Amino acid sequence: KTIVVKANPEKGFHFPYLLKTSKKTVDANYIVVESNNTGSDNSIKGMTSKAKKSLSWVLGSSISKKLNYPMLMPVFPFGTMQRKYYFPQLDSDVLKIDKDKYRRIDLQLIAMIDDAREKLLKENNQSINDKVIMTGFSSSSLFAARFTFLHPARVSVAIGGGIGGLLPVPAEKINGIEAIYPIGTYDFENITGTKFNLEEYKKTPQFYYQGTKDKSNPFRRGAEDLTDEEYEIVKKLFVDGLPFEDKPVSLKVSTAMWNNSQKYINQIVDNVKFESPKNLNHKITPKMTSRSVEFIKENLN
Repeated sequence: KTIVVKANPEKGFHFPYLLKTSKKTVDANYIVVESNNTGSDNSIKGMTSKAKKSLSWVLGSSISKKLNYPMLMPVFPFGTMQRKYYFPQLDSDVLKIDKDKYRRIDLQLIAMIDDAREKLLKENNQSINDKVIMTGFSSSSLFAARFTFLHPARVSVAIGGGIGGLLPVPAEKINGIEAIYPIGTYDFENITGTKFNLEEYKKTPQFYYQGTKDKSNPFRRGAEDLTDEEYEIVKKLFVDGLPFEDKPVSLKVSTAMWNNSQKYINQIVDNVKFESPKNLNHKITPKMTSRSVEFIKENLN
C-alpha cells in the first residue's frame, strides 16, 4: 500500500511524501528513498498524483521490491519562482532559497525520513536505520548523488543510473580551479552552514552508471541546472575542449563529462564505483537494477 503523508511544517517538511509498504516490508530495517522526477504540474495535488503513478516504474521501486524494504518518495515541486530553480536535481539555486516553504529541501527530506521511521516504529514496531538507501535515475540520480554529497552520514548506500555525466567531486579545487557546489566543495560551508564531511563521505558506498549510448544530459549554458559561473567551471574542467554552449550536448561531450567525473573522484576516494554498460541508452533495465541490488547487498552498513 502507498500512503500520502501530508506536509507538516512543525516537523520540518512543507511538502507531502509517499510511503510505500507491504506485508513483506514489516521486518525491514532500512528504507529506500528516491526523489520525485515526474515533470511539472500546477499544483502539489497534481504532483502527488504523478509521483504515485511513478512508483510503478522508478528504479527505487524495483530495488525496494527486490529487497522487501519500504520506500519513501518526497513530493517536491518541479520548478517554481522562475525557471532557474530546478528542484529535481537539488541544484545550487534551490539550496540558496531563503523562503520558508522552499528552504533547504534536503533538510526537509531528512525530516520526512525521520517522520517515516517514527511511523513505522509506532505501527509495526520496526526499528529503521537512520541511514537510508538513496536511489535515482536521470534527474533523481543527480538528486541522490548530491544529497549523499551533502549528508553522507544519513546515507548507507547510494545508487544512481542515467546520471548525465556530471557528479559532485569531494574537493575544494580541481586542477587549481575553485569548484563550487554542485561541482565541488569550495563554497560548501557558505551554502550549508557546515563543513564538508570527507570522512563520512569516504565511508558511504556509492554506485553510479551511465550507458555508452546514453545521450541524456541536462548541462549546458543557460539550462536550469547550472548557473553561469558553474557553467564556466564545467567548461574548463569536464568537456575536454569540445563544443559546449547553449545547445543540448553531444554524446561525445556527455561521455567526456562522465569520464572526467570518474577521474577527479577516483583521485580522492575509492568508495564510489562506476559502470558504463555497453550500448545502453537512457532507460532502466532489469540487468542494471539487479546489479544495483547486488551492490546494495554487498555494501549495506
